[in-house]
Amino acid sequence: MKRPWDAIQWWEVRRIPFNLVLAALGIVTVLVIEVVGSALVKPGNDAVEPALLFVGVVLYGLGANMAYTLGWISELLWSAGDTNKTEALRGRVFLIGLLGSLIVTVFPAVLASVIWVGVRLTHR
Repeated sequence: MKRPWDAIQWWEVRRIPFNLVLAALGIVTVLVIEVVGSALVKPGNDAVEPALLFVGVVLYGLGANMAYTLGWISELLWSAGDTNKTEALRGRVFLIGLLGSLIVTVFPAVLASVIWVGVRLTHR
């Protein structure tokens, strides 16, 4: 029987790479929103209030890390403390969570781009 700490350690070692991947994609998302947003508003106006954008990024990062923590919490619950039972599933659960997080992170950029295309097509 492996100790619960083994599962926690496995997940926490991967938290920094998880955050780096989300941060990189988050930067791209913010840039897309800014570029697309500036094309949709009159010159001199902000598409998104900068202070609100900053608060949103910070809250999203906190939320993503709270959700990430559910990885090892749920593993401990599923295994009833015997992490031998769940060890083989960790990698798959991590990848599913990472993929879901990437989709949520990029969604605002995709949505802004779709809106921009829609505006361009309807205002010819």
